[in-house]
Amino acid sequence: MRRAELLGTGLFGLLLVLPTVLKPGATAHENSLENWKHPHVARDLADIKHDTLRVLVMQDPLTWERRPGAMTGLEWELLERFAKYKHLRIKAIPVNSRDTMLMMLQDGKGDLIAAQLSPNGWAAPFAKCSHPYRLVAHGTAQPNDNKKDAATDSALQAITISAWSPFLDSTGRLTYGAGKVPYRILDQRPEQLLVATALGASGQLLVSDATAAMEAKRLPLVKFGPREGKSIPLVFAVRNNAVHLQQALDTWLASAHEGLARKALIEAYDNGLETRGPKRSFSYLTFGGDTISPYDSLFQVHADSLSWDWKLLAAVAYKESRFDTAAVSKAGAGGLMQMMPATAALMGVDKGGGINAHIQGASRYLVRLDKIWRSEIPAPAQRLKFVLAAYNAGPGHVKDAQRLAKDLGLDPQRWDDNVERAIVLLNRPVYFSLPCAKSGYCRGQDTYWYVRDVLNLFAWLRGKQPAYRPA
Repeated sequence: MRRAELLGTGLFGLLLVLPTVLKPGATAHENSLENWKHPHVARDLADIKHDTLRVLVMQDPLTWERRPGAMTGLEWELLERFAKYKHLRIKAIPVNSRDTMLMMLQDGKGDLIAAQLSPNGWAAPFAKCSHPYRLVAHGTAQPNDNKKDAATDSALQAITISAWSPFLDSTGRLTYGAGKVPYRILDQRPEQLLVATALGASGQLLVSDATAAMEAKRLPLVKFGPREGKSIPLVFAVRNNAVHLQQALDTWLASAHEGLARKALIEAYDNGLETRGPKRSFSYLTFGGDTISPYDSLFQVHADSLSWDWKLLAAVAYKESRFDTAAVSKAGAGGLMQMMPATAALMGVDKGGGINAHIQGASRYLVRLDKIWRSEIPAPAQRLKFVLAAYNAGPGHVKDAQRLAKDLGLDPQRWDDNVERAIVLLNRPVYFSLPCAKSGYCRGQDTYWYVRDVLNLFAWLRGKQPAYRPA
């Protein structure tokens, strides 16, 4: 087995190679490190009740994220429940360095670490761990490249592991399966490495099955492997002298009522929260003869204004509403073509407009979207993908994705493997907060599947081979 490599020379990296107990002849630098391993303040639950529970959080979808109008993350939401239970004010303090987290904990600038920790992981020698709040096992992630079998290539490479991983012990060694595959450890957060994998910048990545379950719906650019190995517990960490805080946390975690609520919350995250799974199967549809829907004649009439086959309108209508003229989305889009009220009004469709008006309005909107990219992307087949993406997400988000693609070194004028990758990343705070993302947060994973679903259905309706291979 190739020896694991730990990149980065931070304080924590130095601690890993120092003896656990320093001898009297140790240097001043070594003695300062030894001193740093212990709390520098006496701050426990009574002090926190008069102040605020300060939670040092790793920025990750399963720990803590700042999203539009809310802070989310499984560990954060669990600790919010704990704070409510103990009548505590709570504050998240995002920290991007393990060294800094431990120093802030010992200095009293934070009271608790939430970073998907294991009881014998990187924080264990310096803090007390709570009772477990869940179990996780190994999972893998690799680029979802339909053009080749990425597993074949990555099998010859070392598997990448985040230095934050709960599957590493306090010395930085892999706790399970270490003798089976070579591995390398990178001092980057799990989400950073996962995004790099999504962009095709690395081969196999070791993740938890919890990450795999959640991100399978949010990040279609990545292929996740099955759950493997033994389960390990995840815990929170507090200062060694915060005895009452630890006891309160353990008592709360042991509560049967809280256990049921925690199970429901974990299941919600495992299902990707509000991220709906794409509906990509059309095999159960049966169309008699040349008839696709009761609205075929209207699709044909209004397709005269388009440069595409009228069956494209039928494919859009089916994907949007399943040909249900009374359908209304959570966002407020309505009708056969699921146009937002403001867009419908802009296209001349009033509230009392019938089916004909809705199809006509959608046709006009597609034409308008096509004009936005006509000079920039002259090839009709390529431009159609941008048009469909804009119909789903709005042109502002697609333009954001083009700018982000350029920043990432991708081709901003090509959809497949380029702009589609960028738009998926716009559901993550690190990207939708960038200056190039002028329209902000976007459920890019939905748009990714929308383009593929409509084009596959369009091809199927014409008796052609699918535009994209099934996922």
